[in-house]
Amino acid sequence: MAKNTFIYKNPISAEYKDYSVSVERQKTFGTNYSTLMIGGYMEVFRLSDLNFDINPPGHTPGRIVEWTGNTIPIVYYESALSFLPNSIRLNPDNISSGRRKLGMLVYVYETDQIYQYLIPDYEQKFNEASGSTFISDYETIVEDKTPGGQDFINLWLDSSIEGVNGVTRENARWRKFWGLDWQITGGTIQYNSTGDLNLFSNSGNTITITGLTTIVSGTYFSGESTLTLYNNLGGEVDITGFTDSLVSVSANTGLGIVDQTLYTIYNTTLDNPTLEVPEDVGGFDAGTQLETLTGLTLVEMFDILLFPTIEPTYTIPTISLYGATNSIVEVGSTLEIDLYADGIKNDAGIYTKLRVIRNSLPLLTDTVLDERSVGDIPPQFGFPDPNNPNSGFTSDIYNESYVIPAPTSSSQPETETFYKADGDYERGLKKLDSKEEIDERNFQVLQPTAPQEANTEYTSTPYKYTGIYPYFWGLSVNDPTMNEIVQDITGGTANKVLISAQNTMTINFGGASEYLWFAHFEWYPEKKRYFFDGQNNGGIGGPDNLFRTPVTASVDSPEGYWSGINFKIYVTNYQTSTFSPVDLLNS
Repeated sequence: MAKNTFIYKNPISAEYKDYSVSVERQKTFGTNYSTLMIGGYMEVFRLSDLNFDINPPGHTPGRIVEWTGNTIPIVYYESALSFLPNSIRLNPDNISSGRRKLGMLVYVYETDQIYQYLIPDYEQKFNEASGSTFISDYETIVEDKTPGGQDFINLWLDSSIEGVNGVTRENARWRKFWGLDWQITGGTIQYNSTGDLNLFSNSGNTITITGLTTIVSGTYFSGESTLTLYNNLGGEVDITGFTDSLVSVSANTGLGIVDQTLYTIYNTTLDNPTLEVPEDVGGFDAGTQLETLTGLTLVEMFDILLFPTIEPTYTIPTISLYGATNSIVEVGSTLEIDLYADGIKNDAGIYTKLRVIRNSLPLLTDTVLDERSVGDIPPQFGFPDPNNPNSGFTSDIYNESYVIPAPTSSSQPETETFYKADGDYERGLKKLDSKEEIDERNFQVLQPTAPQEANTEYTSTPYKYTGIYPYFWGLSVNDPTMNEIVQDITGGTANKVLISAQNTMTINFGGASEYLWFAHFEWYPEKKRYFFDGQNNGGIGGPDNLFRTPVTASVDSPEGYWSGINFKIYVTNYQTSTFSPVDLLNS
């Protein structure tokens, strides 16, 4: 017979709902019992059933988080797009979401303990989220588009449990519920004139017992061999019968005595005080002189030697331009793009200005930026980053409509249009080093080994749009005239290729006993040779080569982008068979 294994699962029935069921407010009956209701009292098997996982297996952003492993869930929506807000849905009482409700009690079989769900200062936190709330008769939606809304949502997403993973009662969402089971949980003694003893209970109350005394100091009188102890109420007790014992310390033992106090000291046997440490040893840098070490206690020596001070590193801010790409575009065509700047402060201060720039012309200057929460900077040496919470900043969108300019010089047959973003941000805060001391290094701009100084016109990676004239090619059974080729180009029947002819051109003619031709902008280098394979290659120009000497003719864009532009047109001297692909070279 198979051995039974106990498995706890949230109970369901043959009939179920995909929405919350309610009754009219004047009715005197409820809707359901225990486990699946909203708030109230319920029972679960494991302590982990109190958790709410917002990233369960199979979940994708853009949907409400649903998972059978979430026993007491809230209604949380995670946006699929970073610039759209996440949100939670409260029930119309505004103190519950999903099956969680403030004040609810849950018995956990695993720990044999009842826990109560609490969010302190809830009404204040709700009001602080007012800029992100949308209230109707049946629900309230709270979004994280403001700091208050983000803080409010984080409180609901917090499933911390008192006594688990170091969580204290004050910081826990799930607190142990003791009811009438009153217990002393701790205490402190106040070293004051009354000697108070404060005892703390699990209910949060404090009991104070006064009148206790403590020994606060003492003095040894060597002449009388008497030790006098003093308490915090001003009384004293004398202890007699001590005998003096003189102790001497030999030279260079690392020990010293001052006023009957024994201490350790580095008292070197070396005579040259300017002798230097030859190389880095622990926390002592190469070049450290002997005289700076003499007089340190042995504890100080080992602290420096074994635990050298490690300076913190800094995450520099970032800036990006969105909406642009590196691209080849045709002269005369209109570039239609939506551009915006985005910066993340990291260990610097907040962004105060963002700009969108074409070449050196500012298109958009925005000083009222949209701020959003981004991933915080991790702690270093166990100390939290002082520049958290981290934030991203976004400018308004600029709708660009720009006609790609034509080249103006034969030495530059192509144009370049650059887009970039820049921004201003404030100074960040200094971090703590490994010894919990504030970083003493000076502020610097964009240096990961220094605190982040304020910066202006911090520039993003630029994007380049290269404006070119396309090249054209075609096939003809008959020997084509220049006028026929120009008409094919202007009329749109020729093959158009939006690739620069500045260097080698590669064309898949694929002809079969036809004349071949191609044409490129006159300011591109003239093509001198063709290459098909090791047997079929040669020069260009004249009656004896495959292609004739090029002829210059005025051509109009088939789309109307440009007109009257001179192109060099090349035509074969004779019909040729399948010829693909062929390279057309400058030399």
